[in-house]
Amino acid sequence: MRFDSVKGFPMRPARLLPFILAAAVAACSDSGGPDTSGVKPPGELTIIRLPAGSAPIWNPVDSFYAKKGEDRELRIYFANGLGGSGEEYARLRVDAPSLLARPDGTLFQVGDSILITVRVTDPALIQFEFEPAGLTFSSLKPAELKLKYGETGGDLDDDGDVDAEDDGIEQVMTIWRQEQLGESYIRIGGLKVEELDEIEADILGFTRYAIAY
Repeated sequence: MRFDSVKGFPMRPARLLPFILAAAVAACSDSGGPDTSGVKPPGELTIIRLPAGSAPIWNPVDSFYAKKGEDRELRIYFANGLGGSGEEYARLRVDAPSLLARPDGTLFQVGDSILITVRVTDPALIQFEFEPAGLTFSSLKPAELKLKYGETGGDLDDDGDVDAEDDGIEQVMTIWRQEQLGESYIRIGGLKVEELDEIEADILGFTRYAIAY
């Protein structure tokens, strides 16, 4: 094993330990895991709101059958003003190998299916509830969640204008999950594509998910 040198002397393993531990802590923090800064009670988290004049949600509650061995997905849309679906609001994709276990712990076999329901918890908030609670996905191929915030028009603090404060919020907001109503939220992070006003994240189970900061 080769060690870095300090003033020409090899650094011993014992002296390396603090650096290794610090690197491990930093890696956990960067992953968006449930560290101290990534857990907030409901009263300390701000969920992004939709403006009062935004389009109504076309299908605020929708369901589909996910099936082990097949790629399937569900999308939530805003209404287009003509009685049909308009801009996409949320998308849940469950790929062929994603289903892992039912809420009772029973493992899925190829060909097994389960009814999944997605519900908008409040039409004014970018927050969704997924059922059945306790459904889990493979860590090797998680389900994929995409949430869009373009309907805000850039007014992320909902104060009636778009300014530097909104730019700052866009830099720090991400996807958070709440396991049970009333419990703290945990930041799970995600890939933010600001040009498309969307955030994508891999999810391992069902609960509530929101765009927040």
